[in-house]
Amino acid sequence: MADLAEALSVGQASVRRHLDHLRVDGLADVRTERHGVGRPAFVFYPTEEAEERVPAGYSRLLSRMYKELCALSEADVSGRDGADVLRTVFEGVAHQVAHEHEVAVAASRLETRVEKTADVLRSEGIVDSWSKTGEGYKLTNTACPYRSAALATHGPCELDRRTIELLVDAPVQQVSRIVDGQQKCEYVIAAARGKPATDLTPSPFPKGKGDTFGGRSGALQEEKHGR
Repeated sequence: MADLAEALSVGQASVRRHLDHLRVDGLADVRTERHGVGRPAFVFYPTEEAEERVPAGYSRLLSRMYKELCALSEADVSGRDGADVLRTVFEGVAHQVAHEHEVAVAASRLETRVEKTADVLRSEGIVDSWSKTGEGYKLTNTACPYRSAALATHGPCELDRRTIELLVDAPVQQVSRIVDGQQKCEYVIAAARGKPATDLTPSPFPKGKGDTFGGRSGALQEEKHGR
């Protein structure tokens, strides 16, 4: 609440009053978080109903998927099932997003790339904060940009993870998801450079029916653009 008041240049009482109205309307909720000693912090977040009222994430996703689908040739889809084709489409979307932001993120130091990636993906609804940990870095998102799609398939979650991976140019692992009932989506990046980002880091989440990702290698991009 204090962060909102500062960002909006208004008093905390005004912010609290508006947040209370949003809670009554079912558009916001609150939880407590403890950070070491002292009093717990109250963290307000949008409910699923609120997220579904903001279609920006879906409209961008559909526009990019349409572009990738239109780029597919008959040879690209011949002999492949729908899930396999969609896997290629999502991989292409990840490269689209990374390409759109690659200039803004370019840097020699990993930490700088992580910081810049968090900045550019904030507008995409994929990341809203980042922090440095003892093992490396953590990127966090507290509002899913396409919750309903993520409930149906792990594809959108893997799309976001892959986009982060391409931008930071280092392996990325997703360790928590909002759609699994957790409070936030979290992505971790090891401080030391490992394998190149063209190799997909296997997902720790089980692959369900209709899922379009799940650890297939970077050969997807070669399949799509090698024609």
